[in-house]
Amino acid sequence: MMGINKSGEKKSAPLSPRQRNLALLAGLSVALYTVENLIPLPIPWLRIGVGNIGVLLALYVLSPLDGFFVLLIKVVVGSLFSGRFLSPFFLFALGAGIPAYWVMAGVKKIAGRWLGPVGVSIAGAVSHNIFQLGIAYLIVVQNVTVCYLAPLLVGLGTISGALIGAMVRAILPRLKIDTPSKPSKMDK
Repeated sequence: MMGINKSGEKKSAPLSPRQRNLALLAGLSVALYTVENLIPLPIPWLRIGVGNIGVLLALYVLSPLDGFFVLLIKVVVGSLFSGRFLSPFFLFALGAGIPAYWVMAGVKKIAGRWLGPVGVSIAGAVSHNIFQLGIAYLIVVQNVTVCYLAPLLVGLGTISGALIGAMVRAILPRLKIDTPSKPSKMDK
């Protein structure tokens, strides 16, 4: 909502706590994703996924839809910054990231009180790796032998998911951001 101040300049309404938190977590995700993608690795597609810290925090602190927006912003803007926009890396990240995110949101909703951020993150990381394998099979390799990588990817997804989940579990109690349980009047 915009108004005009006494000097005739346009002024914008202040951001709501939800909007500030969303921007903060999206910025965190983009920064971590971009830095991780700029680090050369012996296997280029093998990443821990530190950008998912902001995504998982948004899922826990805000809402599933807000976490999804953070994921989209992370992949699109982070890929632009790291020079991978519309590359195969981008397509794999987005193609596997979207369904894996909704797996995380579903696991959190159904079993989140038993699993917590570590279990939810493991579910997301493992499903992300499996979805990437499916994309590789359908689009790139088209050979069933690619499925031989599944046990390795499940193991690596479990380890990276546990690391990201443990970081989020450690961060959550220390957050000093507004976490309204209901939308404020400004959000309506």
